Amino acid sequence: MNLIRVTTAFSLACFFLFCSHSNSFAQNKTEASSSNFNLETSTFGGIQFWTDVHIEGGWRIQQNTYTNHFRLLNDANVRKAWGSEKACIAELAKQLKSGAVKPYKGKVVILLHGLCRSWKSMQPMAEHLESEGYQSIPFRYASSRRGVADHAEKLNRMIANLPAEVTEINFAAHSLGNIVIRHYVADCNKSEKQKLDARINRMVMIGPPNQGSRMARLLKNSVAFKLIGGASGAELSIGWDQLSKNLATPEFEFGIIAGGYGAEESPWSNILLPGLDDFTVSEKETMLVGADDFLVKPLLHSTMMHQADVLESTTRFFREGYFIAKDKMRPIESLPEPEPKTKTESKK
Repeated sequence: MNLIRVTTAFSLACFFLFCSHSNSFAQNKTEASSSNFNLETSTFGGIQFWTDVHIEGGWRIQQNTYTNHFRLLNDANVRKAWGSEKACIAELAKQLKSGAVKPYKGKVVILLHGLCRSWKSMQPMAEHLESEGYQSIPFRYASSRRGVADHAEKLNRMIANLPAEVTEINFAAHSLGNIVIRHYVADCNKSEKQKLDARINRMVMIGPPNQGSRMARLLKNSVAFKLIGGASGAELSIGWDQLSKNLATPEFEFGIIAGGYGAEESPWSNILLPGLDDFTVSEKETMLVGADDFLVKPLLHSTMMHQADVLESTTRFFREGYFIAKDKMRPIESLPEPEPKTKTESKK
């Protein structure tokens, strides 16, 4: 038993030591070698430990959140190259030249998943958009392992790498993904070099915690939440006041879809959240002044982006600028009075 404890402790120590030195290790290794021998390997496509920096025709260059090294995956999530970003770009260029990769063109929709979710959670949305004539681009990012600023910076790089043949860019995001986009917009507004892409057309926010998250604040001292939610989870809870200063209201048209359990037709709701809610985010927390349309339906936060009426409303907004009809639009011009914080929320 003692031997097992010692072995376990030693293994954990080695792991954390590796993580603490991985940045410098990866930098030295990738700078020293432009390419590495690659054994083509099937992957999960990037779940919590990888973030996209370049996507082309379903192929993607991703960066590891711990080692900082890069890899190139094809559209079947098979690793085709790894090491430095330069080596992965060179291999992607070769594949583009050979015709193996078909560049994006025309109208695209960039999809962002929520906290602790993966690109697979947006797959029904991607398939629906494809059937409606849009090219879907799931942005895969390590939502819990890095902060929102890092996610936004990677999103910025990915958008900047989209070819000129892409004529229109739309966004559909769930939960935290909306906060990443708002940070990206703010970053572009502050930058002299990287301005907001002029091709951006419209955005649909699905269950966005635009005014922060009471549930995150209530769970801020939970060990499980800290481990699972990671850096971004902490920003939604104890770090919201600072994070919110770095979020912008989109300059392009956007609409918000919120969950509305608690109404007469759907009386069940989260007793910890005042008013209507999706059991995770309240209706009031999703609101943002400047929204062109606002749709509230009895939807669960974890599955709302899969529902048929949400899928149909999203594509209708991209095409027409409204969710249901022009004469039924509900623009948000002001916010309701915020709910007072509980002692648990206020306590540091």
